[in-house]
Formats: sequence, structure tokens, C-alpha cells
Amino acid sequence: MAKRTAHHHHKVRKAFRRQSSPGAEPGVIRVDPEAPRTHIRVLSFGPDDLEESEVRDVEALAAIAGRRPVTWVDVEGLGDADTLARIGTLFGLHPLAMEDVVNVHQRPKVESYGDHLFIVARMLSITDGQVEGEQVSVFLGRNVVLTFQERPGDCLEPVRTRIRRAQSSIRRQGADHLAYAVLDALIDGYFPVLESLGDRMEALEEEILQSPSTDDVAAVHQVKRDLLAVRRAAWPLRDALSTMIRDPSELVQPETRVFLRDCYDHCVQVIDTLETFREIASALMDAYMSAISHRMNEVMKVLTLIATIFIPLTFVAGVYGMNFDTDSPWNMPELKWRYGYVAFWALIAVTTLTMVLVFRSRGWIERRAMSRRRSRRNPG
Repeated sequence: MAKRTAHHHHKVRKAFRRQSSPGAEPGVIRVDPEAPRTHIRVLSFGPDDLEESEVRDVEALAAIAGRRPVTWVDVEGLGDADTLARIGTLFGLHPLAMEDVVNVHQRPKVESYGDHLFIVARMLSITDGQVEGEQVSVFLGRNVVLTFQERPGDCLEPVRTRIRRAQSSIRRQGADHLAYAVLDALIDGYFPVLESLGDRMEALEEEILQSPSTDDVAAVHQVKRDLLAVRRAAWPLRDALSTMIRDPSELVQPETRVFLRDCYDHCVQVIDTLETFREIASALMDAYMSAISHRMNEVMKVLTLIATIFIPLTFVAGVYGMNFDTDSPWNMPELKWRYGYVAFWALIAVTTLTMVLVFRSRGWIERRAMSRRRSRRNPG
């Protein structure tokens, strides 16, 4: 668990590491040396036809972008600064926006640069039981959508599948509808992440109530960190969607704003579920502390009962262990009694049994009730 936590912290620090040093010239693309190589995939479509291909030459994008009503340029991997710079020049993307593309610590947002909108969102997934976040940068133009992803693999395959179907409504819509579809797919990807976190918290709650351990503390803190990662992705994205719905823009048609409102509602649902889970995660730590305290109280209760039972037994044994066997009339007559040894153990047994019965009558010993509770929890 400690190794996984340290690895997670390393990934968090890396995710928020700026590629540009303080005071550097703005608008310059500085890529991460460890970033994957850049691959370009293009889907150019209209109501009647579709062209899908992988492009190696950036200059070839100019001819493809103008052939059909909508062109989707999907760039995976941010390791080639020259290729990214040529794409930005070809489509007239603002240098500051291109700098934000490679600095993947950006907060979800939407910015207008005149002839195109720049949208930043985060794509979430569960990897090795932990929430992984990836920045997705979206440029919306009049007839083109460009998406930049940190690495290959995404949750956008359902959007591509819809584009490949000739009867799909997305084929008859503009570029703004395609941008909405991308954002909607990213937000829909948050729900499986929340469902996984909910299942994990449910299992943690059951484990804490039955047999709490120190590993549960690290697990609860990991869940809280994962929920924080979802919160950092969902809350700013809700504000960005609100901006797209509220602010007028020629790039977003009125009919698309209706779909964006539905997207906004999904984001609000994510946030509501997220806040509920955060309260549950905080309650899990309280439940853990209560379970540990209850266990400690049970241990102290048992030890106290044992000590209490042995106090009179120790007194009796101490009295008859004194060396007062003399000819004095004040000696201990039981010492030379024929049945003195048997009487001693009988006194010990009666005293012990009496104390146990008194403790049970007061409800201090509840073995039967505890066994019944255990049998209900583990019917097998």
C-alpha cells in the first residue's frame, strides 16, 4: 500500500509539473520528454459520406479539412513539438492555447479566440484501482474540431462509432455538435469511475464494521484522494459548460445549446454524487475510529472483569497462605481441618460463580447476544 501511495503521489506531482520555467516567453510549446509520440487520426464526414484515416504529414490535413462539412482531427500523444506547432499554424490556433495544450495541469475551462473556441476538460479512468486523469484539449472552429490527448486510448470510441453509422444524427450536424458529443462522452466516463469508488467505499464500510485494521486508514485516504481528483475535474467543467450555454458565440448554434444543457445536467449529477461520496468517505474515518474505540473498550472490559474476579480470589489465597500455624488460641483452625483444602476450592468456585452471575445480571457479560450478532452477520 505504501508503494502504491508513493507512486500515486509521484504521478500527481508529474501531472501538475509545468513544462515552462517561471518567466519564460509565453506561447512557446515545450513538450515533456517522456510524452508519447504524436499520432494524428482524421474523421471527415457529412450526411452522405465519411473519410477516416491516419495522417503522417501535417500538410495533408489542409486538403482533408475542406472536403466535407465537418472534420475531426484527433491528436494522440504530445511528444512532438514540431508537429504540434505545425498543426497550430495550419489551423490558426492561438499560441497561448497551444502552450496550454502541452502544459497538462490546466483547469477545465473555455476560452474564445475569435474564430475558434478553446475548451479544456479532463478524462477520468480507473487504473490499478486508482483514478487516473488526463487532459483533453478541444478546439472548435466553424467546420473543424481538434482534440489533443496526452496518450493513446480514450473513452471517445462511442462517438466514432456513431459517426461511422450513416443514419446517425451526428452526421447531419455541425462541428459544434461534434464538440458537444466529445464533452458528453468525457462526462459520461465519470459515472463508471464514481460507481467504482462507491463499490470500494461500500466494501470498506463492511470491513471497518466487522474487522477494522490499519490498512483501512490508508484505503480511506486513497478513496478521498480519488474523490478529490474527480472534484477537480467536474466542478470547473460545470462552469465551462455554463459559459458555453450562456455566452453568445457564432460557433455554437442555438440547437446545440439545448444539448449542452443536458450535458450540464449530467455534470451536476456527477457533482451531487461526488459530494455525497465525500461525506461518506469522511464518515468512514469516523466509523473506523469508533470501531477501534469499541474494540478497545471490549478488551478493557474483559480485562477489568478478569481482574475484578481475581481480586477476592487473591484475597482468600493470601489469607490462607499466611504462616500462622502455631499453638496459639488465635491460630487459623482451618489449616488443620481434614476438608480444609476442598473447602478452600469450594469457596473459590462459589465466589467466582457468584460474581459471574452478578455481572451477567447487570448486562456486563453478553456472550449469547454477541454470538447471535455474529451468526446473523455470517449465516454460513
